Amino acid sequence: MAETALKTNLARVSALLPNLTAGVVLGFSEVIFAISLASLLFSGPLAGYLPRGIAIALITIAVHVLFTGLFASTGGVISSAQDNSTVLLVVAVTSMSMTITSGEELVTTTIALILITTLLTGGFLVLLGGFGLGGLVRYIPYPVVGGFLSGTGWLLVQGAIGTMADYSLTLDSLPALLQADQVIRWLPGVVLGLALLLGVRCIRHSLVMPGILLGGLVLFFVLLLISGISFEQAVEHGLLLGDSGSQIIWQPLPLSDLAQANWTAVISQAGNIGAIIALTTICLLLNISGLELTLRRDMDLNRELRTAGLANLLSGLAGGMIGFHTLSFSAFTYRLGARGRTAAIIVGIICLITLLFGASILAYMPRPLIGGLLLFLGLDFMVEWLIVGYKKLNRLDYGVVVLILFIIAASGFLVGVGIGLVLMVILFVVNYSRTNIFHHILSGAEISSKMERAAYHQRALAKDGTSIYVLELQGFIFFGTANALYEQVNSRLNNTAETRLLFLILDFRRVTGIDSSAAFSFTKIRNLAETHQFSLVITDLSDAVRRELARSAIFTGDQTITQPDLDRGLEWCENRLLDISRITKMHVPILLHMQLIENGWSKDDATRLKTYLEKLQFAPGDHLIHQDAEASDLFFIEMGQVSVYLELDNDRRVRLRTLGMGTVVGELGFYLDIKRSASVIADVTTQAYRLTRDGLRAMKTNDPELAIILNEYMLRVISERLVANTKELMALNR
Repeated sequence: MAETALKTNLARVSALLPNLTAGVVLGFSEVIFAISLASLLFSGPLAGYLPRGIAIALITIAVHVLFTGLFASTGGVISSAQDNSTVLLVVAVTSMSMTITSGEELVTTTIALILITTLLTGGFLVLLGGFGLGGLVRYIPYPVVGGFLSGTGWLLVQGAIGTMADYSLTLDSLPALLQADQVIRWLPGVVLGLALLLGVRCIRHSLVMPGILLGGLVLFFVLLLISGISFEQAVEHGLLLGDSGSQIIWQPLPLSDLAQANWTAVISQAGNIGAIIALTTICLLLNISGLELTLRRDMDLNRELRTAGLANLLSGLAGGMIGFHTLSFSAFTYRLGARGRTAAIIVGIICLITLLFGASILAYMPRPLIGGLLLFLGLDFMVEWLIVGYKKLNRLDYGVVVLILFIIAASGFLVGVGIGLVLMVILFVVNYSRTNIFHHILSGAEISSKMERAAYHQRALAKDGTSIYVLELQGFIFFGTANALYEQVNSRLNNTAETRLLFLILDFRRVTGIDSSAAFSFTKIRNLAETHQFSLVITDLSDAVRRELARSAIFTGDQTITQPDLDRGLEWCENRLLDISRITKMHVPILLHMQLIENGWSKDDATRLKTYLEKLQFAPGDHLIHQDAEASDLFFIEMGQVSVYLELDNDRRVRLRTLGMGTVVGELGFYLDIKRSASVIADVTTQAYRLTRDGLRAMKTNDPELAIILNEYMLRVISERLVANTKELMALNR
């Protein structure tokens, strides 16, 4: 009993240890990260208000990591404030500082901007998840997202240098940054940032990043001690936060700030606010997708959207800013073996303790450490998309990433976002225009209707079938693809090696939609039909596509007809082709024995066969054969037309085949002695000859030679049908 309890306790300790380790390491990493983001945002004219910024960043991380850690769909998920949205906030604050000269007014307006942006983002995420729209991120082109993120990386690099030195990284500031008093401020941070980048990318271990940060912290103070630089001197040279990190001021829902804010300036940043919301949504969903791969479990995108949205609403009310699930920190907990929610709770508690009691410690925080972390984050984005992305992306997609990066660097993030969205549309058009809108391109010699005809008709159709041109269309047809259709038809008309085009069939069964701009190409095809005197047959139109085509006046004139499906369209063309060939009513045998002679029977054999047959006449709608009945006979169709139907529930029928004069029906069930698989119904008044099983037995007894001839003829009929089906399948699978 005691041994079992001991094992249970050891198991609990063993499970708790990875969570404690991950929580403590990430807690201090999040504190450093909070100071880095605060230093990025509260710089320049806001540098004197850095303690306020640190408080905002710390409460942000505390709220997000605790709420998401407790309510995410799976344990081990760590949230944090986000560098992407912070970079855009920096852009907005920089813009506002052009018109707001008072530092106090600028800081209250900045806090108002942070609050409004966070609350709007939270509300948007909740609505997005509530309406189940999390999958929308799948529609954003990968290179456009890469351009956004690489641009974010560049702005982070600029912000990192600005955090450590007196100048941001620009072409104009390069001479000043290369002065000795500035180099000593940013060079250690650059070394640390590069060490982090190389370490994380070259050594796949969860302790690399916290180890380098801790080593950098220790090395920094060792070098200060060796060089004899005092605390005051380090603060004076900009190497330590000093007093700017020693008085953290936190106010939940700062109503006084909201009242004093310059709301005109906030409203003027509507474009940046919209960009922040959009980029936050994209990055959140991409992070969740990455977490699914890292944690090896499925996550509910819409639930995570709602969780992140509610966390942002709470963060805004607590005076914090935007945050959401963090891929790197969550992966860290997973690699350490932390599977529960304990690590997130520990991280949140450490951030709260720092917020409430750790102000004096922050005064000793090295600026190179803060700037180095920001630099690492920015370089990591840029390496991922500019170096690694070069191998993963094709040249066009990679070019889009680089172009967006340069636009952001030259003209600002909002311009880059706008041009990125335009590029997204152009990419879609270009890529979708490459899609083949032709499911099949066939001629009437390769595909025929389900109408089985007399041998004389079949030979005529085989000879002239290439004058029927069939284009089975697919996908969504728009201006980018519709012209390919016009060019295809024009090419067929100009192909002198082919017979003259008499019938063009456009089948829309696989078409999902058509836009109004594409209708112009169909008008041009109708004009070709009138000029070159061919019939335009349009089949299988949905109501939506029909309405769109109707706007192009394609249905006007005698050249255009519609048919319910491709089979009926082919049948209409075949009938018209036979009319044009003037063989429908001329030179066609109309008596059974003449039809048999046309199919290779001798006159004597055909005459003898008729003695074993029973002549019948059927009115339209009469059944020659009933589905599921016993197969006791077969029929030679002398005159008229019958169709083979698969009869379904609720009196529904599916036409399988139609047979005209000179054909045979019912032979498979008759010879295989199985129940009928379909019904055969007369379409018009039909005259047929019936061979019963008793008649076949009598033939075998009285005229066995004739029975052999009949069997050979049936074998040929079945083989010809098989050959025709095989030929069509080969054409469809080219």
